[in-house]
Amino acid sequence: MHTMPAMIYLHGFRSSPMTEKGQIFRRIFPGITLGTYDTLHPDIGYRQLDRLVQDVLVQRPILIGSSLGGFWACQLAKQYALSCVLLNPCMSPERTLAPYVGEVENLYTGERGVMTQNDLHAYEKYRLTGEPAHCVVLHEKGDELIPWQESADNFEGRAKLVLIEGGSHRFEHVDIAIDEIRKLVAAAMP
Repeated sequence: MHTMPAMIYLHGFRSSPMTEKGQIFRRIFPGITLGTYDTLHPDIGYRQLDRLVQDVLVQRPILIGSSLGGFWACQLAKQYALSCVLLNPCMSPERTLAPYVGEVENLYTGERGVMTQNDLHAYEKYRLTGEPAHCVVLHEKGDELIPWQESADNFEGRAKLVLIEGGSHRFEHVDIAIDEIRKLVAAAMP
């Protein structure tokens, strides 16, 4: 009996593991870790996520990230040569999150915090070169916050890039993501 590889889901900015996607992933993949991290302060967020990954590194976890979680999943997958699945990834947080500088409220927890321009500048030091072991990028063309062209520019020829008609930033085609995750899991099983 082979054990499934560890899986970690990283939510997006102003979000939480309690999103519908997070709960669907938990139902389909009961062993998945729904990561929680500081989305306002990259230095704190990185330390939290790095610890989460290091705790299961021996199991070669598959990282799944949505929006800002996609940025982190990609960078950590590069750092540790892991596989990742990115859903409508935010690969330029310093630009995409710029309108939110100031007081920010988490849409799920109601927690408030302040994100500064310095926080945005901090993302640059976490942008790594190299490639993840395997990278699947799913971007819905209907994403109103992050244009799908950003994923095309970042990942064309470097990852399995699937551009999906319709959808929104919430990422509505979770069934496609589940299929891609299952393929990575199957490939990781001895």
